[in-house]
Amino acid sequence: MRKSTLTNSKSKRRSTVLLVLLLLLIIAFFPLNFVNIILPNETIVFYEENFDIEWVHSVEKETWIETYEVKGNKLILTSTTFKTYGAGVPSDGVVEDRGDGFVHMTINREMDDILLVVSDLVEMTVHYGNKEIPLYKMVDDYEEVQIESKQLPWWNILKE
Repeated sequence: MRKSTLTNSKSKRRSTVLLVLLLLLIIAFFPLNFVNIILPNETIVFYEENFDIEWVHSVEKETWIETYEVKGNKLILTSTTFKTYGAGVPSDGVVEDRGDGFVHMTINREMDDILLVVSDLVEMTVHYGNKEIPLYKMVDDYEEVQIESKQLPWWNILKE
């Protein structure tokens, strides 16, 4: 009787170990959607569901903020916040008055990627979580930067 109990115990332990290994293999290859910021000489990767792009409008000299949501391999421009109407203001959004001196507009426009022309003049910066990426300090004036959502293995979180 004792031998049967030991055999069952080893068998259960072996099954548990195999199940844990299988689960770890599945998790290891399960991709997540990361935000890639592609600069001329490097790519910055971060894992976040939302991020903002902030800049100073070149004509009006007022702050603009666009908020994006990551959905699969798409980026959704969910809203934009600005001080005054002028060149570049979307015409198809829903305006929300929050009484803070800014115009808040809901957009919800799906995009494959974002192509930015960065300059010192507008101080373009990406904000996510409690971090910021000052693009204008990282590239030469009028260089292009692309932002996209890309599926990568989950362990890329460890690189952040």
